[in-house]
Amino acid sequence: MSARSQFGAMVLIAVVAAAVRLPWAMLQPTDPDVLRQQLPDQYEYLMLGRNLWQDGRLAFTDPRFGQDVYAFRMPGYPLLIAATAGSPTAVRAIQILLDISTVIGIYLLARRLLTSRDADHPGPWPLIAAAAVALNPWLVYFSALLLSEMLFTALLTWGMFLLTAGDKSRRWATAAGMAILAMSVHVRPSALLLAPLVAMAAVWMNSRSGQPYQSMPRRRTGRAIAAGLVACGAVALVLLPWAIRNASHPRLNAWIWTTTNAGITSYDGLRPGATGASDQSFITGMPELQTMTELERSQYLSTLAKESAAADPMRVARLAAVKIARTWSPVPLSDQFSRLRYVLPGLLFTVPFFALALAGLAGSSLSRPAKLYLLLPAIYLTAIHALSVGSARYRIPAEAPMAVLAAAGAATIAGCARRA
Repeated sequence: MSARSQFGAMVLIAVVAAAVRLPWAMLQPTDPDVLRQQLPDQYEYLMLGRNLWQDGRLAFTDPRFGQDVYAFRMPGYPLLIAATAGSPTAVRAIQILLDISTVIGIYLLARRLLTSRDADHPGPWPLIAAAAVALNPWLVYFSALLLSEMLFTALLTWGMFLLTAGDKSRRWATAAGMAILAMSVHVRPSALLLAPLVAMAAVWMNSRSGQPYQSMPRRRTGRAIAAGLVACGAVALVLLPWAIRNASHPRLNAWIWTTTNAGITSYDGLRPGATGASDQSFITGMPELQTMTELERSQYLSTLAKESAAADPMRVARLAAVKIARTWSPVPLSDQFSRLRYVLPGLLFTVPFFALALAGLAGSSLSRPAKLYLLLPAIYLTAIHALSVGSARYRIPAEAPMAVLAAAGAATIAGCARRA
């Protein structure tokens, strides 16, 4: 395909991405009470953003405990909501734009990784990767919710793209990629170690010319370790203002580097009677939590979660398998979205998408380091949520780089068909 054809096709894909998201976004409620009934996380983020906009207070009242909490969520997504003056409609419009930017980022990443050294044009495969993101029903659904998934997915995509520059003359791109991945921890704290791992994988994948290569020289190992350490430093530097704020806050007075939600989430996933899904109704049966501060609750529940896991390691292993299955379910698992109109799009997209991604892993021309690079977010997020709670919501960011694998799988299948 010519450059003009590629550009025209990308414009069309971006328009389609907006067209399928906008009607869904317009159907969503804006009333905070309705949002709380649908999914409490939306209400919490909205209240944080509005309080930050109105009086500069990054806090909200947790109705379960009847007290204000100040470090229950990371500040990244509430800052986005505050930038819109707390308007759900404006937030959804920005998230549609973020999704379109993810489509473009995946196209550029696929163009860089799927173009061979001797090819003048990348062929249709980067466009297929972009289309897979544009038409992904999971991304369409979450683009209209007041949740951090779309912002995190965009940051992950552009961070991974910039880290593939590989050319020493583009060190600014590598630094920008690390900075973006580090900042993504302010959106999703579970990504704390993802930036160093992705930075290391990028060094293994990149050659001096910026293209993927087939073998990994030994000297790259040292560079990969150095990149991982630099990324760790970037994450610590980005989180430092947040930790200082928490340490100097009169209601916290502690060096909290992520959130005080960690203890509740950990106990939710490992408590006696846990099913692998999130069910925080256990709070009503623990009256002692009402008298604790948010930090004390987090520490108390973290301790209980560790004790519960140590008491029955085999149960933890079985739960981990259930959580992984839930995370990668091709259909929605909640009762609210168990109807055919939600299940059918999930099946029709997810099954062939996963099959193409597996074909890309098994037989495409991508190098092994490139395959690992594209699959690393999926591996990391799966491992993280195997220890907490499982939901298809948590895999959504990993599906963006997996679209490049799916496009590589489509190329492999097309090549086999031509040879046959």
